[in-house]
Amino acid sequence: MEAQARKKGFTEILKSLFMPYFSEKEELVKILNENYSKEIAIAKMLEEHSEMIPFDFLRERLKKVAEEERKHAERLRQKIIELGGSVNPSPRIFDVKTETIHNQKGFRKLVADLEFDKEIYENYIAQINKVENDEIKKLLREIVEDEEKHKDILMDIVMRLC
Repeated sequence: MEAQARKKGFTEILKSLFMPYFSEKEELVKILNENYSKEIAIAKMLEEHSEMIPFDFLRERLKKVAEEERKHAERLRQKIIELGGSVNPSPRIFDVKTETIHNQKGFRKLVADLEFDKEIYENYIAQINKVENDEIKKLLREIVEDEEKHKDILMDIVMRLC
């Protein structure tokens, strides 16, 4: 009986040592999956909305932003896998955003895309301040730099179409 108590005590010690690591890792995978879902959603919407733009040069700029958003999603997917997680995009994020944005008319869809991109940017900033993992912080900072450029491009496109 005493041996079982010692074994249980040893198991509890191991859990207390490693549980914070596992829960931190699980939290990182969850955050990255949410980001992945948003990047996939915005990429798809930008691609779809580029088709409504009457000017080829603006359409191509928007398609380029959509492609960069897909690259963000791919980088996030790779990081999830590196952490030992599985990629589980949240259909809820996609459904809510696409339904809201698709109900808009004309260039207002692009304005809604811009607002969604801004929301994504703000989430990344909050995560950078929250996450302690340096690799994840670095990845998020790199994506934030691109998101700042995307905001400028989307603003330019919206302003030219107004």
